[in-house]
Amino acid sequence: MPNPIKNSFLTKLEAFHPSDGLAYLFIWIATFLWALSTVVVRGHHEEIPPFGLSFWRWLLAILIFLPLVWRELFLKTAIIKAHFKLIWVLGILQVGSSALFLFSLSFTTAINASLINAAQPVLTVIPAWLLTREKINFAQGVGILLALAGVTIMITRGDLQVLTTLGFNIGDLFVVLAILGWSFYATILHRLPKELGLTTSLFLIYLMGTISLLPFYVIESVYFRTFTPTGLSISVMTFLGIAVSAGAVSLWTASVRSIGPNRAAIFTNLIPVFAVVLAIIFLGERLFPFHLSGAAFVVVGMMLVIKMARKKTAVPQAPGTE
Repeated sequence: MPNPIKNSFLTKLEAFHPSDGLAYLFIWIATFLWALSTVVVRGHHEEIPPFGLSFWRWLLAILIFLPLVWRELFLKTAIIKAHFKLIWVLGILQVGSSALFLFSLSFTTAINASLINAAQPVLTVIPAWLLTREKINFAQGVGILLALAGVTIMITRGDLQVLTTLGFNIGDLFVVLAILGWSFYATILHRLPKELGLTTSLFLIYLMGTISLLPFYVIESVYFRTFTPTGLSISVMTFLGIAVSAGAVSLWTASVRSIGPNRAAIFTNLIPVFAVVLAIIFLGERLFPFHLSGAAFVVVGMMLVIKMARKKTAVPQAPGTE
């Protein structure tokens, strides 16, 4: 389908290819923003309700994208109708998983959440196998088991007796569920047609996800606590909406175009590194031996899975982190 707004800012944005040096800088910025968002939300979880924060930050991202894509929505109505169910599912997985991750930070530490989140690239192999029956070779299987072992160590705080007493930190379990949601999102995102365009796709995914999040926001406001517009809450919401939901995703996507998915994917390992350092500095959280041992299992497992994945042609999507 020819694009009648060929010279528009949207077209230039979609086609932007930064130099290699600028792409690496963008990736560092994106991973830092994802890590910083974890620490910011954890630091203010008592003052700002998670579902209210999630609803408004995604709504802000929608409003940012709307001036860029509104013409495209009319031009691509047929494509949108044909893939409406898929867009809605993607919205639930992306926005819902993000809201669940923010909710988890009311119960668990930023360090634990970020280190468990590091297992996402490995766990993405599981939904890929369930949905597409993509074969998992021996090395990938070992990598998945090592990553799961690392996550288990971090969830149980190194005390495996927790498995028999079911004394889990509920926040850690919510982190795992959020990771699985993002993993399914990354697995099926490629089913959207390229003709829809990246920015238009993100706008629609954010829109459908935010609509689906609305009932949870209402329940939270009526029965628990409401999102009160204060200087702090608006600042955090603005940071998440602009810098993370809109900014980090755009920076990541532009960088992947220039340096390729394989070189970009390895930089997701910076997210837990940044988050741990920031949490120790600003939140006074402590790094325990079980964090290090669990993270070691995750990293080794990730290296095995990524090494084998490089032999395939699948393109990893931007991390779903928040």
